Amino acid sequence: MLEKIDKTYELIRQQFIQTDNSTDLIDKAYDIAKSLHKDQKRKDGTLYIGHPVEVAKILAKLGFDENVISAALLHDVVEDCGYTLQQIETSFNKAVAEMVDCVSAIDKTEFIIDENDIFEDVNFEKASIEELSFKKLIALGKKNPFGFYVKFADRLHNLRTINSFDYNKQLEKVKETEKWILPIAKILNAEYFYRAIRNECFKIKHKIDGELFLQHYDSYHKSNLNNIEKLQFKLQEIFSNTIIKTIKIKNVREYKVFEDLTKLQKNINISKVSQGQILKVTNYNIYLIYNSGNYAETVGKVLNLLHAKLNNVKIIDAKIGNFTNKPYFQLEDSYKNKYNMYVLPLSEYIKQRNGTLEGRYNDFLDDDNLDNLNEEHIKVKTRSGEIKYILKHSTVLDFAFKIHKDIGLGFKYAIINNSRTKSPPYTPIYQGDQIQIVVEKDEDGNIKYNAELKWLAYVHTDFAKKVMIKYFEKRLK
Repeated sequence: MLEKIDKTYELIRQQFIQTDNSTDLIDKAYDIAKSLHKDQKRKDGTLYIGHPVEVAKILAKLGFDENVISAALLHDVVEDCGYTLQQIETSFNKAVAEMVDCVSAIDKTEFIIDENDIFEDVNFEKASIEELSFKKLIALGKKNPFGFYVKFADRLHNLRTINSFDYNKQLEKVKETEKWILPIAKILNAEYFYRAIRNECFKIKHKIDGELFLQHYDSYHKSNLNNIEKLQFKLQEIFSNTIIKTIKIKNVREYKVFEDLTKLQKNINISKVSQGQILKVTNYNIYLIYNSGNYAETVGKVLNLLHAKLNNVKIIDAKIGNFTNKPYFQLEDSYKNKYNMYVLPLSEYIKQRNGTLEGRYNDFLDDDNLDNLNEEHIKVKTRSGEIKYILKHSTVLDFAFKIHKDIGLGFKYAIINNSRTKSPPYTPIYQGDQIQIVVEKDEDGNIKYNAELKWLAYVHTDFAKKVMIKYFEKRLK
């Protein structure tokens, strides 16, 4: 078993060697991880070291550097082996230690219930620790976002190998993933991890009622394999002497196929989906990748070549992706197979696949959004024009609390989009609104609290509710 794991690790090494990168750091990480995990096994009986190696393999395939791969190999040594972050920083560097810290759960022995937090309860300590561990992940991930990616790969492999757990436990893990992991992946536009993790959640949730659908999906793709290979060969022939350097054809994941089917037939029953129905929606993504060049000119040449040389495939539509916001073309071949075709420079393809690390997510991942991560948010502006993200269907009172708890408790009225109308606390806000909150102050310039108990009915964000509950608790005492 260890020999097989060593071979998997060697594949990672070879990837670094082929790109002229040193393997010194990852070799050291593997040796330490293998030594620390040597007596440990996973619940399914496999050697534990196999898990961090598979996590590292996922990230290596996506082109992440030696620091990320080292952190992936070491990601459980602090939590499970007693190895310290200081030891990691000394043996490696600060970045690797930060990433490992990012994905390490809160230490139960050091955990203290925060009595001022209505979402922590001494009777449900385990749940509180899990919540805080994810909030820690977000806080540290904002400083070193590569930590998010180690967590994504860790969760993806755990979901893929979850069968040894009781089914109810599997569903709990899915629920946790949907609350925390998927929203973060979407915020970072990490398409690969978002879709791969969501797909594993889908397959676990529909393990029983979706068995026939998953069988039909597999049968369809296996029976169509020869056609896809022919298409791949034909595309390579067409673009052999052009700007297009790489051609990839990938299956649309199971969850997305079913999601698209539900849009066609709203009350579709997953247990009764036929192979013929699967054919009605897009099942393949085509990526035509070039190194550099003018996008519009490249797309024009691609379309002309396809029209002239690909007789059995026709372009039926052009759209913008809901998730990626990238343009793509819908194709259909003579067998009625449907494809989404993307034409992208390599840099854009990698960015679309791996996501953004440009820091824009920091505006979203602030403390008062964390309890509502998996719900839809909108962008609004402060009086000065600063962008803020807030839960959809929020009110001006929610927005006041988002600026500061004192401003929320001292709310008098709001001005929306420079209107002359004074808006009451229950006024809803919408995408793009610019909001000014007016408060009343005393003679010393301090904000006067105006909060009333009925305001609890006016807010939608958990943060605003938490602040008001604690405020009224103190007043009642």
